[in-house]
Amino acid sequence: MRKSNLIFIFLMLIIATSCDNEEAVSEQSSTEFSSMQDGLITLKSGAIVEKKGDDFYYQSDMLLSQKQLETLNEHGDFIIEEPDQIENETEIHPVYNIPVEANEDGPAVPRAFGLYPTPYNMWAMVRFVYAPNLTADRKNIIQQALQHWEANTNVRFYNATGQPTVDPVYGFEYPYIEFVNATGNSSAVGRIGGRQKIRIAAWQATSVAIHEIGHAIGLRHEQSRYDRDNSININLSNVHPDNRHNFNKYTSNYFAVGSIDYNSVMMYDSDAFAINPAIPVMTKKSDGSTWNGGNVLSNPDRSWANNIYIPYIARSDTYRELAPVVYKPDNTVMTPSERLALQAQLNNGNPNPPNCCRLPNNF
Repeated sequence: MRKSNLIFIFLMLIIATSCDNEEAVSEQSSTEFSSMQDGLITLKSGAIVEKKGDDFYYQSDMLLSQKQLETLNEHGDFIIEEPDQIENETEIHPVYNIPVEANEDGPAVPRAFGLYPTPYNMWAMVRFVYAPNLTADRKNIIQQALQHWEANTNVRFYNATGQPTVDPVYGFEYPYIEFVNATGNSSAVGRIGGRQKIRIAAWQATSVAIHEIGHAIGLRHEQSRYDRDNSININLSNVHPDNRHNFNKYTSNYFAVGSIDYNSVMMYDSDAFAINPAIPVMTKKSDGSTWNGGNVLSNPDRSWANNIYIPYIARSDTYRELAPVVYKPDNTVMTPSERLALQAQLNNGNPNPPNCCRLPNNF
């Protein structure tokens, strides 16, 4: 799958426990979708998805959950509500991404878990595992991509490979990503609850893994921005009709930083999906020039993530310890005193973490 991006996140409100009637409707919808033939499908809303086996994809590499598919079918977008403001995630445990209660003499215990335990489909810390059969080439680029995200943003990842994925007391799945082998590249957008896959094909560039991880933390494709028509000409006559849905844009439920970003790691190349590669699909309105998209995180990519995420250190207790480097939304680094003040704010005024409880966390 070609790289493509943004600078959007789509934020969700808490999903309440469904009543029996809602469950019946959902089950009916699931059966309806699963019985469809593989290939492109035009939904009731007019949105186009691609079915491959049991999975449904939007704009080629965005893997949809069942709930997102149903919402897209009804409303033309897989997120239809947004909160009043964008905030960092401070209400769930970074390692488990679930609400917790602290035991006085033991580790944190999950409580009152729902599919979306917070108002947003973001992570506190991205919990992940490597699939048992993940090949060395894929694991290598994934490791490089994880390190690139951590070096340049506040996004943090926790390697839970080999650890339980289901809560031993309550029996629900922790929200987590599994990196798996595939013939194509894809990821869900944001945190969808339980297990979600990032699929990586063989011998890809590191930029592909950076891109798919970008989807998982909430980013969409840059060419789909609400304001892209102010900056980009799109020649759909050079795109096969089956691929034109990749250039649909979004005009609601987004969070954008800055103007159009041709260097974003989430941006399509100018010749993406071209029937005739000699003729660009996208050009700049300003001068007709083309671009290749980004191979690393651009400054706006970084700023988007640094507006949303806090760099937590993995711990078994509920103290929210910050990494030594904390980025501000403008990508500058907090001073030591600013970092300490934020750490105190996150911990009821206590700036000093207990001298225990850090978890090993090697990629």
